[in-house]
This record gives sequence, structure tokens and C-alpha cells, in this order.
Amino acid sequence: MLFIVVVLLVFITQSLFYHFWLVAVNTFFATLLLGKSFRHSFWSCFLAVTLVWAGQVYMIDSANQSLLSAKMANLFGLGRSEWIILITILIGAITGGLGAMAGFSLRNIFLVKKKK
Repeated sequence: MLFIVVVLLVFITQSLFYHFWLVAVNTFFATLLLGKSFRHSFWSCFLAVTLVWAGQVYMIDSANQSLLSAKMANLFGLGRSEWIILITILIGAITGGLGAMAGFSLRNIFLVKKKK
């Protein structure tokens, strides 16, 4: 359930607004409401953001015939444009995973206070 919610949230917000940090906000609130365990929250959000960002990077990269990614890879000295694409996807996935960790940690704080 968390995976599907995060995929939809990230896809909608990344389609409307192009701020990468919204991934962390989306995963934070989704995990705050739907998180089951620390590990499940992290990996669900990590994989959901990976899936969405991979699709969006592929669409953007194919729309400009890989010109931008090739120039960026050359600028950073990576050689091949695939490296810059993988790094971009990894940055998004880690951002989503960290947002999920923060959301689940806050969820645990609220749950512990309610039990006392």
C-alpha cells in the first residue's frame, strides 16, 4: 500500500512541480501515515522513487536524444551518459528513503507518547 501511494504522490508532484526535494516531503508524510516498520518504509519509498525517477529520466533523456546527459557526463568527467542517469536516479531514491526514515521516526515518537 505504501509503495503504491508513494509512486502516485511522487509521480503527480514531480509532474506538476520540478523540485527534487518534494520527494522527501511526499515520502515523509506517506510513511508518517502508512508506515509499518522502519525497514519496510525505507525500502518501499526507495524503490517507489527509483521507479518513478527512472521513468521520468528516461522520458526526458529520450526527448532530447541524450544530448543533455552526454554534456553533463562530459562536464563531470564520467565519460558515458548512463552514469549521470544512474547517479540522478540514486540521488532521488536516497532522498526518498531518508524522507521515509524521518517520517517513520516521527511516527514512532507519536506512538510511544500515546502508549504512556
